[in-house]
Amino acid sequence: MCLAADFGGILHWSQYVAATGILVAMLLSLVGLTDTTASSGLRQHKLLIPLGLLVLLAWIQTMPLPSSLVGLLSPGSQDAYSTWLDGLVPAEEQPSIHAMSVSPFDTHHVAMLLTLLLPLSFAASIVFHARNRLTMLLSAIAITGASVAIIGFYRKLDPTADIWFFQTRSSGFAGFVNRNNAALMLNFGLAASLGLLSWRMMALHNIELDDPDFEFNDLLALISDRESLIGLLSSITCVAGLLLNGSRGGVVAALFGLVFAFGYVRPRRGLIGLPVLAVVIAISVAILTVPMQLNLESITRLEMISANADTLQKDGRLLHWQDGWNAAMAYLPMGSGISTYGYSYLPYQSQSPGPWFEHADNLWLEMLVETGLPGVVITVLLFVILLRSLRRLSTSADPVDQGVRVAAWYAIAAVAASQFFDFGLIMPANLFVAVVLATAVVSRQVAGGGLQAPMPEEEDDPYHAMAMADPEYAMAMAAAEREEEAAAADLEPESTTDNTKSASGGAKIKLKSTSKWGRLTSSVSVGAIAVGIILLSLLAIPGLKNDAESESLVRRIQSEYAGMKFQPEVLEQVESLLAENLDYNPFPETRTLLAATQRDRGRLAETLEWRPTTIEQAGEIYAKTNLNERELNYPPPLAAMTRDPLKSILHYEDAWNTSLAGVVTCPLGQASRASLVQLQSVLEPQPETNVAVKHLAKFYSTEPIRLMRLGRRAFMIGDYDSAVSTFRDSLALRPGLASQLMPLFRVNQDKLPLSRVIPEQSQAIELAAADVMLWDEPDQPFLQYAASSIDCSRASNLAGRAKCQALLSRIHFTLADTEKATKSGEEAIRLMPDEPRYRVQLIEQMLITGNRKDALRHSRMGREAFPKDKRFQQFVDRIAEADRKEMLEPNLPKDDTLPSVESILN
Repeated sequence: MCLAADFGGILHWSQYVAATGILVAMLLSLVGLTDTTASSGLRQHKLLIPLGLLVLLAWIQTMPLPSSLVGLLSPGSQDAYSTWLDGLVPAEEQPSIHAMSVSPFDTHHVAMLLTLLLPLSFAASIVFHARNRLTMLLSAIAITGASVAIIGFYRKLDPTADIWFFQTRSSGFAGFVNRNNAALMLNFGLAASLGLLSWRMMALHNIELDDPDFEFNDLLALISDRESLIGLLSSITCVAGLLLNGSRGGVVAALFGLVFAFGYVRPRRGLIGLPVLAVVIAISVAILTVPMQLNLESITRLEMISANADTLQKDGRLLHWQDGWNAAMAYLPMGSGISTYGYSYLPYQSQSPGPWFEHADNLWLEMLVETGLPGVVITVLLFVILLRSLRRLSTSADPVDQGVRVAAWYAIAAVAASQFFDFGLIMPANLFVAVVLATAVVSRQVAGGGLQAPMPEEEDDPYHAMAMADPEYAMAMAAAEREEEAAAADLEPESTTDNTKSASGGAKIKLKSTSKWGRLTSSVSVGAIAVGIILLSLLAIPGLKNDAESESLVRRIQSEYAGMKFQPEVLEQVESLLAENLDYNPFPETRTLLAATQRDRGRLAETLEWRPTTIEQAGEIYAKTNLNERELNYPPPLAAMTRDPLKSILHYEDAWNTSLAGVVTCPLGQASRASLVQLQSVLEPQPETNVAVKHLAKFYSTEPIRLMRLGRRAFMIGDYDSAVSTFRDSLALRPGLASQLMPLFRVNQDKLPLSRVIPEQSQAIELAAADVMLWDEPDQPFLQYAASSIDCSRASNLAGRAKCQALLSRIHFTLADTEKATKSGEEAIRLMPDEPRYRVQLIEQMLITGNRKDALRHSRMGREAFPKDKRFQQFVDRIAEADRKEMLEPNLPKDDTLPSVESILN
């Protein structure tokens, strides 16, 4: 619950505390190795196999390997350390030995965190091996889910609540910064609640939740059962939380979870499962793709009546998954490194809309990118172990085992469905719950789960009738038979088999090794595994502590940085602290903040080098030294006359070197490259900057706003070719930005020619042409290009087409093509006859060109159509006055033989 309140456990300090708690729990659980009810051999720990393989894979991805070997294991990673470092790092300095991970620090941190899953699983296997603690586990998970829902309700009721674990993001819920991540915890709580209810149903009414004879009315009988209270209240609370938190994927996951929990897709339900599953899939597709309009937020966000539905079709995931798939293919077979998705997909994006995708919003795709084929094998192995364990557990007559089975089926379905649209299982809070629940399933199956009822092919087992009629009697009989088998094994020491048959030839009953040698071997093996896990955990704990200290330092400085940035002595101390921390822990955020601190120290020093005489003047100078929008040339003229190096240039160079070092440690990082581009405005021209601009243009290739800003910076540092291409890409994505950029193009026509900057999109050309028409000297070639390129038919309504035709008319008049101008103007009037401005515009253009005849015709038509609009009568009067003046003062032929006025005066 503590991790769930801490943004889902994403903070490093909380992960360190959790790791310490897990290790303590592991040590305490070792006492259970001497208890036969808690430990029955190696098989109960078989979930450590896929978890151990995952940990091993993560550590391998952080190991420095020869570049040629990395090229075989992960071609995309080799490109990151070679192609994407060309031009930024000299060839002789490019690493010949590097990790497979494109962000080794992030993978290293996650590898340490995953290592702690091993003691967590080991301890859970021992603690929840016996039945008496399983209800405690289900109750704890159910209460955790309900607590998340309650906190979310409180946050909804009081959005101004100021509690440390709340985020102001509209997409958050309770202590999670993402509603979908919170929905997974709510589904885990609902799974555990159903498990508790299933346990009580089996114990009180001898009927399973997924029994074909089950009726929902049976659940009402649990209201009077005190031990069912937690399950009832938690399930109601979690369902309400799912409906209110706004996660569509959470609702879909709940539908699939309920179908699996009630057994509609398992063999015992027969063919009825097929139509039920089809209906659930259809409803899920509707929820994700069809707009709705209801009151609860999770349903409101579906907006079935609104035309502006933010559904799966419109939120950009489907487009982004294409880029994610391309990245996955590039990093096969070993992946790009766990926790590197935010960097690894950048070189391969072409379809992703808008913002940076730190996650794929599809855990299975993200795992394929980061872990490659080994990740697929590990995932399949994990699910196979779980499903086999659930199949064996389904034969248990113990009501508690049936409760665990129902909870596990719900959880598996919810995870499989929800993680296709989210990444909530990455959150430590959710991950730890999933591991503990999965371990409990495997451990209970190995323990025998009470009496094993017959498998489908063993219907003649005599214990079947006993188990169904009187579970307690059946369990007592099973215990008696175990004692008889143990006594027989003592007489035959060489027999170490785990599976024995009953005297009647019935079902197999799972027993632990019965010989002394078998028990000793099993105990030694389990003890050796425990020692190995403890040693690995002890090696990981210090690393998590260092990461926690680094993150805590960075977050504290960031929270107080606004008050520090104007104090040179404080910034000096901050730089010293960050540099010292970076020496022993290469935390990427530390390096980024260090470069920013060095830049700000340079900016403060430069402000003083301009020698302001007042505080107000110093403030004005500081504002004009902004590296993103500089208004002053560097260096300051008076300070540059000194022989000693300027203090500002020393700080700027330190920031440059720090940023270059960041590129080497994270070859696909954006922050370091952006810092290089910023610093170029005060440093001597560097070839690395042009390369950084090109890389960022690729990384931002689907983000028009960031591309526009990058283009401005490229123009500011004199990289005009990159500026032209970046501006063009930005306008191609969002043509409406042309109106914001036209003032820059107007005063820099020689450096930013419109013919190269404006993309071949009608909307962008229209906006640019409308602005060019206002220039003192309009760009005639561009207007000719616009006249032939603008496509008015693209407009979705008559008003848009009319506006476009009116613009075309103005362009043609400017180009002196009166015939086309008149045709376009009349078309605008035809499209919008109730809009007088188009008729007024056409009349004015006709009067300017001297076409009074057509102007009079349109003026009279306008007067009839808009009798209250006085402008048309004024046009008629002007034309009549001009005609009368022409009749009274006819134009006389000019006599070229008469002397000019100038010659007479001279």
